[in-house]
Amino acid sequence: DLKNNLISTIEPGAFHGLPELKRLDLSNNRIGCLTPEMFVGLSSLHKLNLSGNIFSSLMNGLFSELLALKALHFNTDSLICDCNLKWVLQWARNASVRIAEETVCAYPSALQGLSFRNLNENQLICAGPLELPLFELIPSQRQVVFHGDRLPFQCTATYVDNTTQVHWYHAGRLVETDEESGIFVEDSIIHDCCLITRELILSSIDIDATGDWECLVNNSYGNSTKQVEIVVLETAAPYCPAERVINNKGDFRWPKTLAGITAYHPCLQYSFNSIAFHNGAEESKAWRKCNRTGRWDEENYSECPYSQEVTQVLHAFSQMHINLTTVLEFSRQLTAYTRGASHFADKMDVIYLAYIMEKLIVFVDEVEDIGDALIEIASNIMLVDDHVLWMAQKEDKACTRIVRCVEHIASQILTSNIQVISKVSHNIALEAFMIKPSSFTGMTCTAFQKISANSDKSVVRDLGSWEENHHPDQHLNFKCNTGNLNGSLVNSSTRNAVAVASVHLPQSVFSQSSAWQSVDNSTCKLQFIVFRNGKLFPSTGNSSNLADDGKRRTVATPAVFAKIDGCSFGNLTSPLTIGLRHFARGIDPIAAFWDFDLLDGHGGWWGEGCYIISSAGNITTIQSTHFSNFAVLMDFKTVLSFPQYPGEFLHPVVYACTAVMLLCLFASIITYIVHHSTIRISRKGWHMLLNFCFHTALTFAVFAGGINRIKYPIICQAVSTCL
Repeated sequence: DLKNNLISTIEPGAFHGLPELKRLDLSNNRIGCLTPEMFVGLSSLHKLNLSGNIFSSLMNGLFSELLALKALHFNTDSLICDCNLKWVLQWARNASVRIAEETVCAYPSALQGLSFRNLNENQLICAGPLELPLFELIPSQRQVVFHGDRLPFQCTATYVDNTTQVHWYHAGRLVETDEESGIFVEDSIIHDCCLITRELILSSIDIDATGDWECLVNNSYGNSTKQVEIVVLETAAPYCPAERVINNKGDFRWPKTLAGITAYHPCLQYSFNSIAFHNGAEESKAWRKCNRTGRWDEENYSECPYSQEVTQVLHAFSQMHINLTTVLEFSRQLTAYTRGASHFADKMDVIYLAYIMEKLIVFVDEVEDIGDALIEIASNIMLVDDHVLWMAQKEDKACTRIVRCVEHIASQILTSNIQVISKVSHNIALEAFMIKPSSFTGMTCTAFQKISANSDKSVVRDLGSWEENHHPDQHLNFKCNTGNLNGSLVNSSTRNAVAVASVHLPQSVFSQSSAWQSVDNSTCKLQFIVFRNGKLFPSTGNSSNLADDGKRRTVATPAVFAKIDGCSFGNLTSPLTIGLRHFARGIDPIAAFWDFDLLDGHGGWWGEGCYIISSAGNITTIQSTHFSNFAVLMDFKTVLSFPQYPGEFLHPVVYACTAVMLLCLFASIITYIVHHSTIRISRKGWHMLLNFCFHTALTFAVFAGGINRIKYPIICQAVSTCL
């Protein structure tokens, strides 16, 4: 009985002269090297216990000297049951040796805990991934060192078989000894036939040593790696300042951090998403890198949850799987949720909605109501704040993707069985038709906004009243008429509805065969879309300059889309005529269309092929020689808007109080001048008091006499400049 004796080595022939030994217990020692020569002379040994040692495999033919062996124990915490132990099963079967039930596999994980003797030979295979009982890198944590320091590393792993090797890598490149650079890679050392170690010594660390250093252990059927980060600092390294960052993931306070270091911050937890964290999930973290110049550089908040519940919900919507069975209910829930879009405050809300709409559009031709849901969702998105839409467009072209989805609805729904579709919503209306070029006689479509029956009829004429005072339930809708008559938008409004836009497509658009060609020589798809305003067309760059000769202009009318699918066109021989009602006051109007290709695909307004033909009151009529989204842009910033003229005179009390104040001030001025010699005050103080009283009196007098004189802005500006 030799168990529990910390035996690490047994010399060959150590048991020579013990031919009558029946049982040998070497369990719970530190034996790693086992060879057949160790057991020479044990010709009568019946039972051998090798459990609890540090070996992970047994060399082929290990028990060739034990001819009388009947029972064998070799359970260890690092036993690898692979192809290198297949011989043991064959030998035990042929020699009638019973392997103990408690001898179980520790590796690989697929066989972990299974009794070795119950395994089949086809289960003992050598295949990746490589699983090692021991794989240790010292030091294993990030090392922050100064230039010129010495830093040794030691990589130790289980020695699986004679194909096992250890290599060092830095930045993906194999590291070899380089004395000039102070890098020394020692030869591999095998310990006790079960461990392999290889050292790396950086004797004089340079700045280039910054980064990940990797130890790779491989054999004939796999490899495994561990890595450690080195951060090399200059002797006088700068710091990144403490900084507070507030974003859509929360409020983060980053501490003062040494240059070259990556700082970590635990994600903030919120009441509506804390379940997973409290259930034992690993804590997520955000990180920021402080670069070598002492400035915050890269950062990553992707593992952190959103701080707003709306964004959390929309993110969950975007991750849901949609199929024909679930898409209708899914679209209804999303439509209901987006009715509160006016409260959406994060650009990611719009980006997620654009992504979801792109998932829904593929079901439009298979599920009838999906088209209505998409129009309603896009309409609700137009309630989002302008700046949020601008940020979403700049970040991921979200508004462009939403508009594209709306434009694709008609082309997917219209078929030989469905000749006409009409979609209405609060902010978007769509009308589409299957038409035959051979019998086309022209078409005019007018978009209406209903108004209350008891409203004053003058509301139709008031600038912007239809857009600002509409009721939530009053949708935009189209009314289309065939024929080549171009109805004026001025005369289209009725008592209960105001016309906000119109499009006239003349009969001559198909008059020349060279200008069009139908895909099937019989039908084309004509569609009109009106957007209540230009919120889904935000200019993310200096794009408005492209359409207005260098002046900053903004969309002042609804945006109208017209297109024919199924026919190929060049420029139209007869232009489209579009009438648009303004919803805001401005100057210098210009006709423009939205070009999706401008600004690297972010889109922008462009004026080529569009021109204004008339402007009367708050209605502008434009023409274009191509199909697109059209609007009128105007300059809002230079428009001077004054309140109603208040009248010639102020309240009498104002004049009375002003007179009393002037009397007191001038009395003070006269007193200081007349009694200057008797008042004991410095000359500088005397001048200061006189100037103060005089300018105060002047201010009161100008206020009382000129505050309501606003008929001539230039005079007001001149007086203010003088003062």
